[in-house]
Amino acid sequence: MEENKISVGNEVIRFAVAGIVCAIADFLVTALFLSICKSMPDLWKGIISTSMGFIVGVILNYILSTFWVFKGVENKKETKSVWFIVKFVILSAIAMGLSYGTYEICHTCFLSWWNLNIYNQGLGEILKFQFWGDPEFWLFALSFVLKTLIGLIWNYFTRKFILYKNKNK
Repeated sequence: MEENKISVGNEVIRFAVAGIVCAIADFLVTALFLSICKSMPDLWKGIISTSMGFIVGVILNYILSTFWVFKGVENKKETKSVWFIVKFVILSAIAMGLSYGTYEICHTCFLSWWNLNIYNQGLGEILKFQFWGDPEFWLFALSFVLKTLIGLIWNYFTRKFILYKNKNK
């Protein structure tokens, strides 16, 4: 396929694969920092663990988006500029805010409705593989999926139409 003729379907598939890779990295880093921050208040556990997952995810996502997902951008040189990276991080930070808000709403609802605290999860609990019957784990996983979907939708549209503009328009 010529580089000038970009298939939106292939781009969406590459974006989804990159998103899954970044989500797995984010999930593992978030769970790791939930374990590290176990003795902290829930608010700080959430902020630190989500932020660390975000940092790893955004670095990996920039690399994958720039070099693999979005082919045929108007100006490839621009995608490697400092200003482009700043815009990428700002738009990603907005996604993180939306994602974290979703995650915190889930945490608050699950805590108030069922007295289940998704911040009690961590990498240790996950690696023990004793989570099958643990409702806190499944609510943590559900919250993670919801926050990831919100970020995924925001990120795709901002990257597609703001950052990585296709030269074939």
